[in-house]
Amino acid sequence: MATTPEPAGASPAPRRSRGLLWRGLGAVAVLLVLALAAGAGFTWWRLDRALHASYPQTSGALRIEGLSGSVTVDRDSSGIPQIYASTSADLFLAEGYTQAQDRFWQMDVSRHYAAGTLASVLGQSYLEHDELARTLGWRTLAAQSYDKLQARTKTYLQAYAQGVNDYLAARPSGSGLSFEYSVLGLPDTHSAKGYAPARWTPVDSLSWLQANSWNQDGGIDQEVSRALLSDTLTQAQIAQLYPAQGADSGFAAWAVSGKLTSTGSPLLASAPVAPPALPSAWYQIGLHCTSVTTTCPFDVAGYTEPGIPGVLIGHDRSIAWSWNGRAAQDSELYLEKVDGSDYSYDGHDYPLTQRQETIQVADGSPVTITVRATGHGPLLSDVSSDFRRVGHTSGASGLSVESTSLLPNTTADALFALDQAANWNQFSAAAGEFTAPDEGMVYADNAGNIGYQGPAALPERASGDDGTAPVPGWTSTYAWATASTTTAADGTYAAPVRELDPADGYIAGAPGDVLGVRAERTAADLRSGTSVGQKLSAAGLAAIQGDAYDAEAAVLVPYLLKVGVDDFTQPAVALLKGWDYTEPAGSSAAAYYNAVWAELLKLVIDRELPQDESASQLALNGSVRWDAVINALLEQPNSTWWGASSSNKVPVRDALLAEALQKARLDLTSLMGKDVSKWTWGRVHTLTPENQTLGVGSHPALVKWLLDGGSIGVPGGGSDVATADWNVASSGFAVGAAPALRMVVDLGDLDDSRWIGQTGESGHVGDADYLDQAPLWAAGDTKTWAYSVSAVRAATQQRLNLAPRQ
Repeated sequence: MATTPEPAGASPAPRRSRGLLWRGLGAVAVLLVLALAAGAGFTWWRLDRALHASYPQTSGALRIEGLSGSVTVDRDSSGIPQIYASTSADLFLAEGYTQAQDRFWQMDVSRHYAAGTLASVLGQSYLEHDELARTLGWRTLAAQSYDKLQARTKTYLQAYAQGVNDYLAARPSGSGLSFEYSVLGLPDTHSAKGYAPARWTPVDSLSWLQANSWNQDGGIDQEVSRALLSDTLTQAQIAQLYPAQGADSGFAAWAVSGKLTSTGSPLLASAPVAPPALPSAWYQIGLHCTSVTTTCPFDVAGYTEPGIPGVLIGHDRSIAWSWNGRAAQDSELYLEKVDGSDYSYDGHDYPLTQRQETIQVADGSPVTITVRATGHGPLLSDVSSDFRRVGHTSGASGLSVESTSLLPNTTADALFALDQAANWNQFSAAAGEFTAPDEGMVYADNAGNIGYQGPAALPERASGDDGTAPVPGWTSTYAWATASTTTAADGTYAAPVRELDPADGYIAGAPGDVLGVRAERTAADLRSGTSVGQKLSAAGLAAIQGDAYDAEAAVLVPYLLKVGVDDFTQPAVALLKGWDYTEPAGSSAAAYYNAVWAELLKLVIDRELPQDESASQLALNGSVRWDAVINALLEQPNSTWWGASSSNKVPVRDALLAEALQKARLDLTSLMGKDVSKWTWGRVHTLTPENQTLGVGSHPALVKWLLDGGSIGVPGGGSDVATADWNVASSGFAVGAAPALRMVVDLGDLDDSRWIGQTGESGHVGDADYLDQAPLWAAGDTKTWAYSVSAVRAATQQRLNLAPRQ
């Protein structure tokens, strides 16, 4: 039984402020901020008031509409809420209220993103996105999915929406909800003046799930890249860029058997990788029924995404789970023959399905588009130049998409079933219905089991279709066997891959995968961590998450050390001699190696794509696994990818490696000076959390200064377990993808579990919990994760008592 804990030393207090406007400012800087504020239409008094007006009440007592009984919300020193309620409806109502307290601006933006209405709030720059969202119809699909849900699930979603709306009703619109609302309509923001958010609905929550499902499908990006590269490269060359390769998931998600751990119980780790964002895409929470029964079955803690009730990844009292980042290839691009308002299929003409959508634009006139679809799905070629190019390159007149993520689904039923699962069978049944987003999941339980379950909605493709390239849509030869299915429960999808209790005692990837460099390093860490009788603890597994060993460097550096360079470059090359291939922020060798890697890829690409800038960008994007490509090319010293062969006895590979070494020496000299001993990786390899709406682009400098976090030098790279990847196609080494959070669940002692986020729990600028986790995250540290009543009681710093409105 989970009873409501009494707070230890908690007392009513306002939400803490970190004094953002005065942080580290000297007199000159203060004057500069004042000038910027005036230029942006703010007075100093107005700016200060707008920042603090949105801070929510997190202690004391409140009465809100819709509750049937009392609820407590306990927050620890990081502002993480643990909610205790006696009914499920009250629990999710309080979750909606609490999420809205901390993240309503983010929730509001997310539902506009899914509905295709961002331009109505944020202006013309979001019009292209809105056209895509309307074409894919995420919000319409969400409404159709809602109709399919169980009555109990609808009750939970309605309660959550009630909680959000209770918070909206209690706060003044504009800055009373979040500082960003006070910025809307200011000069140079191109945003809507006088905007007031609408009430929250259950479909708003489902539409964000629907949009996420599409965004998780990286297969489409690869199909488009491969098709566009065929303009310039031969199919053999493209095959070299996309070799059969091991899996390196977007999550570092592992499970370790109790036979390898210090407690004798399993451990589960997860570190979902995403672009740096502020606030984080994830929201940490605990949801506890004060008495766990069949009518109130929840006692769960973990992470969800703002706007979505329940917990998406985390643990309850019996099991732990996470997505492993292995997204399903659940989409197909079809080349279509379109003539006017008809399309061709198996020798017959059929009318396109058409509808008009009008998109409001905050800084412009409304735009009306016509959404067209074939029997496969919407025509993407109508809304994107890249998709149009794919169609034209292949001799087609259109490109459509079919995707299981564009079907109505019952994922919300599965979400709440996961949150109350107590064993493998219950977990597996729930995961089998989790189709949007459709990813593999890793599992562990307190009975000693670990397991993996693959994506639940894999289509049955036609023979010869491996999902890597668009296929002819004018013939039924490439039709899916499951084209008309709507949920995994229909039984027409292929059975998902399952594995329970593997013999080696750990899971670092999907069964049967050839592991990529990061996943293989993880497996090696797990093996070495349990060698010679050692056992892994939660803290030990958290340390593995921070492993900054670059396995690709271990392959490439020996080749680099064998080539000759000029005198100016030799001191830099000397940094690589004796280097242990780890990439801490203070490493000179790591800085130089990564500069060499960047120049190497650019040189290789320029050899084959010298005149096609867009093709070069495609080849350098994340769809190509360059570590696998380079490793194969290193064994082919005279491959044309290295350059044209010559009569010189030196292999063309070595000549290009020398050129990369010399260019990298010049690059870092311009960035950090001539003295190589003063180079450090963290000076150039920085992570900057940015507000993804008003904190980027051409918005006023003051607004971006207020909303965005400062740059932090971080260890790691794209080939490390630590995963702090940077984009070779852009200038510099700024981190473009890194773990948004790290968690380790100890099934032997849940209170000994560990966690840390990249930024903070709060979405309010200047709040003490806006960026408080960033220094710990950058240092690879974690915090203990209170779960039991006694642990939550000891950690509680603030308590908010919620009661029914009389």
